[in-house]
Amino acid sequence: MSTGKVVDPAFTHFRFPDGSDYDVLRGLDYLRAAAHPDERTEEAVELVRSRRRDDGRWPYTDPRLTHQHVVMEDDREPASRWITLRALRVLRRAALT
Repeated sequence: MSTGKVVDPAFTHFRFPDGSDYDVLRGLDYLRAAAHPDERTEEAVELVRSRRRDDGRWPYTDPRLTHQHVVMEDDREPASRWITLRALRVLRRAALT
């Protein structure tokens, strides 16, 4: 039985690369890739929508991101092209269901 509460607030932070860490965007992306629509994901999809900036991109929201072993993005830019790509794929899939 679900209480509707987030198990771990860290799951609501978007990060890339995610390594072994889990976040809501990663979970939704797995479901998208599996082509497994599920109405129980509506709240998580809404969280993704709510994090979109006015410029249409998504920012890093993981406060623990302090170092990248391989620099994949300019850390002076608060928006992430990789998180944005994943978020757009998730929202596109959600719009089809």
